[in-house]
Amino acid sequence: MNSKISTELIVVIVAIVIFYLRVAMLRGQKKRYERDLALKRRKVKGRSKGSPLPQQPKGTPPFTVRSWVLVVISMLLMLAGVVAYNKFYFLGMQLVPDTAFVEAYAKYWYILVSAGVILLAFTVTIRKPIEDSVE
Repeated sequence: MNSKISTELIVVIVAIVIFYLRVAMLRGQKKRYERDLALKRRKVKGRSKGSPLPQQPKGTPPFTVRSWVLVVISMLLMLAGVVAYNKFYFLGMQLVPDTAFVEAYAKYWYILVSAGVILLAFTVTIRKPIEDSVE
């Protein structure tokens, strides 16, 4: 297998690493929120130190989406980048018959894919822990 790592591929890999770093940061932020909530609960008078934190309903994803419109836009950007990478062929059909256009813009496929991945990274946010307000 003769595969070359090109500059374009490195740019896409960096965008994917940014996505995963963002998800890791969100997980750490969620753990900090849970720890702060647990400390706040311990300070409440009359409550047992070992009382469990309120939990999200079973099956609830730990992440939420800020805007589904931005998710769709990011998916379309990534799809457009893949189509550009394939010289504007999609499902066996040539979408752009102009050869000059294809040659001019197909080499920039990685910008669309990277932009889509980075946009997707910032549409995901964490679900904050439930605070039960007992007064």
